[in-house]
Amino acid sequence: MLSPLLSRRRTLLGGLAATTASLLLPRAALGHLPAGASPKTLILGDSMIAGGFGVFLERALKKEYAVPVKRAGKSSSGLSRPDFHDWPEAATAIVAKWKPEASVVMFGGNDVQGLYMGKGKWITWNEEGWDEEYARRVDALADILAPAGERLFWVGMPVMRPEKFHERVKRVNVIYRARMAARPGAKFIDAWDVLAGDDGGYADKIAIGTNPDGTPGKKIRVRAGDGIHLSPKGAELLRDHVLGVLEAELQIARAVAVAAAPATPATPPVVETP
Repeated sequence: MLSPLLSRRRTLLGGLAATTASLLLPRAALGHLPAGASPKTLILGDSMIAGGFGVFLERALKKEYAVPVKRAGKSSSGLSRPDFHDWPEAATAIVAKWKPEASVVMFGGNDVQGLYMGKGKWITWNEEGWDEEYARRVDALADILAPAGERLFWVGMPVMRPEKFHERVKRVNVIYRARMAARPGAKFIDAWDVLAGDDGGYADKIAIGTNPDGTPGKKIRVRAGDGIHLSPKGAELLRDHVLGVLEAELQIARAVAVAAAPATPATPPVVETP
């Protein structure tokens, strides 16, 4: 049975989703780009974006998919503490100058705390109104990044080792999922199972692939020592997971040169460039 608090939160998020969906007026042909287009993509977020996963994702999109990319990441930042780093202000400046056609966002690790409201006022983690205010901040950032229905992908938090932190990121993931579901052109990318162990819980190492005989492959470390951040291999796994979603949703493909066989020995190879 759901606790009264959890039930209230789910009711609240459902109501917010319905309200936002009715208010958004997306542009024509929302979320659709011309075939073969390379959408200008913004990657934005906290330490997960400032290093590791964000770097790998940017590199792959640029080098393998020929997608124009801008990455903006700041460690220890999020939406809870605009007094430390004001992401709405920073995002407004980036969008005005760069005009992305798609955005990939990842926050949450620094947001499972009180929300700074200005002038010394806070909404503490367990205080009434936390979910509503945080959802409002997610919506506000989404409005900045996708004012006319541009594509928006919000990557959720992975499973965590610290028990208290583990439970808290579950809560913000519920908010991200609800807010993206309410927004045309937006999609929540669930990262939980990608980095979870066989039992669905936290694991420092997980099996990658399968052996020829069908048994699980070698276990590889996917998490950093703090049980929160990702190892390089973990960042690669999350990158590949997100790339799979972007390929399907944005209809992008790896830009691979294909050499055709010569018609005759005297005919030089013909190379098809991206």
